Amino acid sequence: MIISNFINEIGNKIKIKIQRNTDFAINYKTKEKITFNDGVKITMIGPTSEMTSEITLEEAIQLHKCLGEYLKKLK
Repeated sequence: MIISNFINEIGNKIKIKIQRNTDFAINYKTKEKITFNDGVKITMIGPTSEMTSEITLEEAIQLHKCLGEYLKKLK
């Protein structure tokens, strides 16, 4: 598990937690139920909100790639 606690740009305390997750999903084409053991659970908690997302490993890899490209363009 990875945890980051920080203060964002507007002065709010934020906590991000990333952990391994075992979950299942349904293939929308075949309707097959598939279990995956290398899922990623992302939780972000702020003073007035909380967000949790459970994604597959490949989705996490692509999200990391896209965020990296986006953040490079901000510099």
